[in-house]
Amino acid sequence: MKFLPIHKTLKDGRIVLIRAVEIADATKIIEFVHGFVYDSEFVPLVEGEFNPTLPEEELILKNYVDRSNSLFLVAEFEGQIIANINLDGNQRQIMRHTAVFGMGMHLEWQNCGLGTIILQSAIDWARNHSELELLFLQVYAENEAGIALYKKLGFVENGRMPNMFKQNNRYHDEITMHLSLK
Repeated sequence: MKFLPIHKTLKDGRIVLIRAVEIADATKIIEFVHGFVYDSEFVPLVEGEFNPTLPEEELILKNYVDRSNSLFLVAEFEGQIIANINLDGNQRQIMRHTAVFGMGMHLEWQNCGLGTIILQSAIDWARNHSELELLFLQVYAENEAGIALYKKLGFVENGRMPNMFKQNNRYHDEITMHLSLK
């Protein structure tokens, strides 16, 4: 099921474009991720771990484009990618009704309503998708803003894994949350 591009207005009046990723976006995606991934305390990667080649990133994006139960959205402002969300639909037959998601955003675009807009856009797509019934995520327990966003849009906590992440010799718990779509 295709995602039709939409324009949305942020709290501060700026208008962003929400659209499905294209394979041709691979270079822009790599640059976008490098622009925030190591600055965020809640992305489970350390410096140097995100280094896909252009062909590798193109293949990743192709999988999102080709899979019927997956979606990769980007938010653009003035032609620049400023946020993304990816719903990774499970390919195992008994779990094809589920998708795990992750999202990313440049720090300067936080707290302006963009997270709500891009996540709600993905949820709306998933609700209208005949195959998907359940979205789930994993989040750092300390990510209070993220957890508040997920709860605001209907996600419920269903588990906690202590010491799941170890960064700089400090442990962090992981919370799992889900949203029933049907």
